[in-house]
Amino acid sequence: YFLIVWDFVRFARDRKMPCTARGSACGAIVAYLLGMGDVCPVKYDLLFERFLDPSRSEAPDIDIDFCRDRRQVVLDFVKEKYGEDSVAQIGTFGTLKAKAALRDVGRALDVPLHRVNEIAKMIPEKLGIKLQEAIDTAPELKEQYEQDPQIKEMLDYAMSLEGLARNVGTHAAGVVIGDKPLVEYVPLQRITGKTDIITQWTDVERAGLLKMDFLGLRNLSILDKAVISVKENYPGFDMNPIDFPLDDKETFALLQRGETKGIFQLESGGIRDLLTKMKPDKFEDIIATLALYRPGPLEGGMVGTFVEVKHGRQPVPKVHPLVDEVLAETYGVMVYQEQVMRILNRVGGIELSSAYRCIKAISKKKLEMIAAFHGEFIEGSQKQGMKKDVAQTLWELIEKFAGYGFNKSHSTAYGAIAYQTAYLKAHYPQEFMAALLSCEMESSERISEHTDDCRRMKIDILPPDVNTSHVDFKVVGKAISFGMAAIKGIGEHVVAAIANERDENGPFTNIFNFCERLDPKVMSKGVLEILIKAGALDNFGPNREEHTMTVEMATQMASRKFKDKLRGQRSLFGGDNDSENSTEMLATVPEAPDWPQGQKLTYEKEIFGFYLTSHPLAEFADQLAPLVSHTTKDLADIDDGSEVLIGGMIGAIKKATTKKPSRNGNSKYVNFDLEDPHGIIRCILWPDDYARHQELVVPDEICIIQGRVDRRGREPNLVVNKFLTIEAAEKQMTQHLAIKFRHGFHTEDDMKKVRRILDRYPGKTNIVIVVETPDEESSEFYCRTTLSAPTLSVSISENLRKELDETLGRMNYRIHVAAPKRSKNSR
Repeated sequence: YFLIVWDFVRFARDRKMPCTARGSACGAIVAYLLGMGDVCPVKYDLLFERFLDPSRSEAPDIDIDFCRDRRQVVLDFVKEKYGEDSVAQIGTFGTLKAKAALRDVGRALDVPLHRVNEIAKMIPEKLGIKLQEAIDTAPELKEQYEQDPQIKEMLDYAMSLEGLARNVGTHAAGVVIGDKPLVEYVPLQRITGKTDIITQWTDVERAGLLKMDFLGLRNLSILDKAVISVKENYPGFDMNPIDFPLDDKETFALLQRGETKGIFQLESGGIRDLLTKMKPDKFEDIIATLALYRPGPLEGGMVGTFVEVKHGRQPVPKVHPLVDEVLAETYGVMVYQEQVMRILNRVGGIELSSAYRCIKAISKKKLEMIAAFHGEFIEGSQKQGMKKDVAQTLWELIEKFAGYGFNKSHSTAYGAIAYQTAYLKAHYPQEFMAALLSCEMESSERISEHTDDCRRMKIDILPPDVNTSHVDFKVVGKAISFGMAAIKGIGEHVVAAIANERDENGPFTNIFNFCERLDPKVMSKGVLEILIKAGALDNFGPNREEHTMTVEMATQMASRKFKDKLRGQRSLFGGDNDSENSTEMLATVPEAPDWPQGQKLTYEKEIFGFYLTSHPLAEFADQLAPLVSHTTKDLADIDDGSEVLIGGMIGAIKKATTKKPSRNGNSKYVNFDLEDPHGIIRCILWPDDYARHQELVVPDEICIIQGRVDRRGREPNLVVNKFLTIEAAEKQMTQHLAIKFRHGFHTEDDMKKVRRILDRYPGKTNIVIVVETPDEESSEFYCRTTLSAPTLSVSISENLRKELDETLGRMNYRIHVAAPKRSKNSR
């Protein structure tokens, strides 16, 4: 098994393909010496027994992460080496979840679609919820089930189908290799429309086969592209991420600032806030961060203790010399499963392989096994000279924290990738961001986030240009050229054809020259119009309106010329020089005024999925900032029923009529999109509220809305009860800025920095200071003291927010808005 895995890892490494073991296999020194993993188990005290022990009955499991974009190359190598008929990917079955079962049954019973959707929205958004549980916990759903016979029938059938297999899929990583054709072991199949062979059984180990895991990791593709880009931009410079120094000051400074958008495993807002508090200054801190940022350690107070002790604000917890030595690297906090295993072994005399079984028994609450290990531990600790009551206290600590402990082997392997990506972002920001954008092209939302990050880093994103852009995002000087494959409606094959023709025969000179040099099947009228909207032809000279007026003529001439070339026909009057002909044709382009900026931005949103050059709300940013309580992005974490104030621009509008009019006789209501620079939220304005505000519900209107978050659907919606223009909102609302300083987390220097920031933005908004100090009776709770600052007031702006983000972290300040009173007629 080791040799087979080593063989395909060696194949990948010989081709400079990023790959590494992760998980428990990193604790095996054989795996490290064979080049499967990149972290030394001796250096980081990773335990082989966490991976394999003599008493284990199941087969070993070595998970290998490969560059996502080149994973298929490794699979092809394995098929070629062991034979197509001896290799297959493992099949999986998608099962009917609650809503899927409901929708399928509703379709079969001809229940109106709107009615099915209405019932589906009543199912609570809880992972893995069953229909019976939904009926028991959701009063609305229970009422429908009991009162509507059609809905009862639909739900009863759905409950009987719930959990059954619905479709066949392919395991994300699992591959099985046999010593002879797999048909002799397991049934095989092909998925409709695909050529890959997969197993019909999901549990191939029961058939005596061994499963290999070939995982495609996007972040290894980012590393790969970034390294290739660095080598292209710095000729003669070789680079291997494994060799990056682990004590780099710039990398740790970036981590300490929480500037980790795009950094593997360190992207979320919560973990960025933790990094700003922890201030990691060594690689071991990154390993610990990945292990600690989980619900158990966060709720159990382990994270706070770690941070306080690391910065010398609390003494290192002392238990016993044998224990203290094991916990020294994590400041006396029991973070890793391997640490618990070491303590069980050194203090209680329990073998390391048995120690891992003890941990699993504690986490799964196997009481008989826990009792047996308890007795063995107490007896062994007394042989080490530990008093029985001290041993008992230590055992209780182990029971408490064993369930929280994380696999250090996994955390170390992923910590290495996190550090490598952070190093590249710190030292080669353009190359890193170009690679990051290229690997996220399937998501316009992610590209939008990363382009915002580029602007913050003062890296320009150049608009697409048929003479300079490529399929991927590329570094051009100190800027990044937009990857044209990210344009909606432009396939990768189209961009490749443009780049190949340009690289072989020189830059395009104008729209006619551009069309004539490409196959009309590639450069169709529709594709050309998209490129014009994207601004990819702007450098030819004529404006976008003039180019649009020329599309028909340019594509028709190109098509005729292409057909003539296929027939071998030349022009009767000569003049076959493409450059001369296209220049002459350019003179026939009619003059017309260019599109207004608003229209250009509208098309940008249409074809990119976001605003690339600027946002229509940019000029209103400073006005909107102090008037809103949340952005659309914040709503993902807001509880159902919460009242919020959102500012933005009205997008798509859909009017409808209720079956019954309201008490005031109104029946028309409206759904509309509200967009801010961070995203879009779907809003609904019920009849009475719509009757009062309908004159404001028009496309592109900039407004402030007050509403209640509705989380019954897959995405949160907003039930609107108040509609305000910016001017009206400024008159009706007052607000203050609350800044929180937490004892132990913030220093005097932090407070001085914040004061200097506030001084730079004078204005009329009052400041409130909130000071949190530890409760004397419990270290897990904090007392709050609120202070006003009557001599200090500021002007809220995006720049102020950014500076407070960098210094305090987003969780430690809040702009409070005194919302207008809710209308009595609101539904």
